[in-house]
Amino acid sequence: MTTQQIEYVLTLAEEKSFSKAAQKLYVTQPSLSQFIKNLENELRVQLFDRSTNPIRLTPAGEAFVNAARKIKAIEEELHIKLADLTNLKTGELRIGTSPFRASCLLPKSIAKFHELYPGISIHILEEVTVKLEEAAMDGSIDLFLSTGPFDENIFHVEELAVEQLFLAVPPDNPINKGLESYHISNYDIKMASVKYHKTPPVDLSVFRSAPFIFVKQNQKLYDIASEFCLSAGFNPYVILCSERLETAFSWALAGIGCTFVPDFLIRFGNYEKHPIYYKLNHPKATRNICIVYRKNRYLSRVALEYISLLKKLIGYGTWSYPVPLN
Repeated sequence: MTTQQIEYVLTLAEEKSFSKAAQKLYVTQPSLSQFIKNLENELRVQLFDRSTNPIRLTPAGEAFVNAARKIKAIEEELHIKLADLTNLKTGELRIGTSPFRASCLLPKSIAKFHELYPGISIHILEEVTVKLEEAAMDGSIDLFLSTGPFDENIFHVEELAVEQLFLAVPPDNPINKGLESYHISNYDIKMASVKYHKTPPVDLSVFRSAPFIFVKQNQKLYDIASEFCLSAGFNPYVILCSERLETAFSWALAGIGCTFVPDFLIRFGNYEKHPIYYKLNHPKATRNICIVYRKNRYLSRVALEYISLLKKLIGYGTWSYPVPLN
């Protein structure tokens, strides 16, 4: 089984289309079709059922793909181990996280890591958690940062920091009047001010008639936001949904509706203007951000060094800058 055979068959199995696979492989569709046909003749089995749309693997194709994935994983592990022998002068770091965490959590650590190890190539995958889990399973990434829960029979999970969720309400919304004793500002959250600690959580049922902006249903925060509202005794009127938390935040700031945001976005989002924030009285308003990687898989020295650096930038559950890195 050659590297080219593995790459072509795995890509076709993933794309389920000769035209899409050919485009991804930067080859013509006829040449890919002929390549697969020649391979099938060589093996004397049919790997793909072309009578269906999309095409699908035959039982022989399933066996080939399973073996190809194992071979690819072994090759990748070998490359990682060989790179480890270079004392971090070369190598690759592949990290996964959500788009907003990529912009709020990673910059300091990535910048410092690149400064320490300029020969290491860094790749960031920005996706929802379920996609990050899949990428960790198939070896596309070394590790990812996200909130749980996770299947700890499959993944090694290490708590990294605590994340607090807040209700963000447009500053000009009349619903804020009369709730001044519950208002907290971005300054209060960033500095953990006396007011922040003394301000009680708001009764979310007050906002039962307000429009809400949610992230889309393929994200954990959608379920949590729904649970917040249902626990307060109402079904939220969701006026808009967004793939990105930063977009939902911007829409809330523009006055479209209320949304739920984590403190990391407030602390490190570099926003000049902010909505009015409210504390939430719900156990799921506090979440653990975790370092996650697949169990029983070789973790490169590069990845271990990054994890070590990341921990140095975390101070008892909150980001602390500056910190000693030596």
